[in-house]
Amino acid sequence: MMSLNKKLSLLLLGLFLLTAILLGLNTLYSIVQYNLEITQRLNGSIAMYVADEEPLIVNGHYNEKALKKLAERSMVINPTVEVYLLDNDGNIISHDLPTDSVLLNKISLTPIHEFLTENSKRPLLSTDPRSPDNKKAFSVAKIINNGVQEGYVYVILGGQKYEELANDLSKNYIMKLSVAAVIAVTLLTFLIGMLMMFKLTKPLKILRNKVMEFQKSSNKEPKQYTGDEIQQLNHAFSDMSKRINTQLRQIKNADQTRRDLISNVSHDLRTPLASMQGYLDTLLIKQDNMDAKTTKEYLTIARKHCGRLNMLINDLFELSKLDSNAIKPNLEPFSMSELIQDVTLEFVHVAEKRDVKLTVELLKGNTEVIADIGLMQRVLENLISNAVKHTPRDGEVLVKLQSTGAQFDIIIRDTGRGISKHELPHIFDRLYRAANTSDESTASSGLGLAIVKKILDIHHCKIKVESKLNHGTQFSFSLPLTS
Repeated sequence: MMSLNKKLSLLLLGLFLLTAILLGLNTLYSIVQYNLEITQRLNGSIAMYVADEEPLIVNGHYNEKALKKLAERSMVINPTVEVYLLDNDGNIISHDLPTDSVLLNKISLTPIHEFLTENSKRPLLSTDPRSPDNKKAFSVAKIINNGVQEGYVYVILGGQKYEELANDLSKNYIMKLSVAAVIAVTLLTFLIGMLMMFKLTKPLKILRNKVMEFQKSSNKEPKQYTGDEIQQLNHAFSDMSKRINTQLRQIKNADQTRRDLISNVSHDLRTPLASMQGYLDTLLIKQDNMDAKTTKEYLTIARKHCGRLNMLINDLFELSKLDSNAIKPNLEPFSMSELIQDVTLEFVHVAEKRDVKLTVELLKGNTEVIADIGLMQRVLENLISNAVKHTPRDGEVLVKLQSTGAQFDIIIRDTGRGISKHELPHIFDRLYRAANTSDESTASSGLGLAIVKKILDIHHCKIKVESKLNHGTQFSFSLPLTS
């Protein structure tokens, strides 16, 4: 994984190298153009001096001796010049150079005419007869004899000697100074750029580290993001956005559940309260005209509703503590067989009264599990109580303990009315009662299964439900062995 600093460093280095190359080329081109312009402006009158010194062409005949003499004088003034004699069409008719060194016989008149125009730009470049591929600074003047133009004196201002000096960069102090200046400026700019980049990316790295720390603190298994700091931040913010949206949906659902719970609890509280108030008001109004038996009956009914209220409030209080994580499981080893046996004894009398057969199947030997014994007792009481209440007369409730690998399975099965498929997903909702709930079970709080699920959740256990209408229901969950 390449960090953002490394990526930016390489990008910055490449950018500055490219800038240095372009700057060097531009500097070299500017120096060359500057030299050409200065050379042309300083030596622009050489051709005119040669043309005015002696008649070089008379009636179409050129004076080779005079040309040679004037060329030698010109070279004294500027050793790099080369003098050519042209006719009016630009043909080279004479020069003072080795014959085999001149490769062209004709020069284009376009730059010549432009040079002779007043206020023409400089530098103007034209063809060098000895180096046809190179354009060079030049000087030119008309040859006038008795008012008639006979031709041109064409002077190249950068001949072979100039090329030799220009190509020998090791002796060119200005060129070496320019190259050194370009390198120095590039390095200085690169260092300043690196310092600025470090200053700019440092807060980004700090933010990235804080986000990563937050991710680690809020996730049990934090993700490892790839890419540079910006890409990691992008992935982290994307995940955080998804989590926040999920949490917002959960909050909305929890709020709706809270509203429904308050509405249902209000209804469930209002019914027994109204009944209690009705019976107590009747006792107060008619106490002088009621016999002892009727009075006792009214008080018994009021006491029954009071018990239901007490049970509902206790269940709500317990569920509230489970929701707020106020209850922490005290994990300890205990015998599951002994706990099941103790809890089922509480319901033997209730089952016999309803003509329901309560069967217990336990394992021999060590049946120790790790859990909170008090909370597990609450789970068994709720499940067995529900099973007995929902099982009709002559039915059966089975409480079974079986071993499966490194855990024990606890099964509570009844032969009651069963639960329909569309109601199964809702049986752990608070205050939910199935459509086929018996009249006796309406006296319950409706929070028993919600409490069971919460207790098993904090033990990291899942409760399974299998049911079919008119064929009974089975609840099961598993606990690990002490080993």
